[in-house]
Amino acid sequence: MFEISKYKKSNVKISIRLPEDINETLRKIAKKEGMSFNNVIISCIQHSLEQIDLNKYTQVDIYTDDKVKSVI
Repeated sequence: MFEISKYKKSNVKISIRLPEDINETLRKIAKKEGMSFNNVIISCIQHSLEQIDLNKYTQVDIYTDDKVKSVI
């Protein structure tokens, strides 16, 4: 079951562009649940990642210099 959780260790800052309707829906959820917009986004992403098989992504290198391999 999907639940919105508080995340204390959100320390990576990024910018994303959202379609207006998704932005509005997420902001409504945040307001209704008394949560930050950031927590709602993170909860949605976490839930989505729990629903898919991440095994095929474990060896993907996200760094161009090959010094560090991504580990999921």
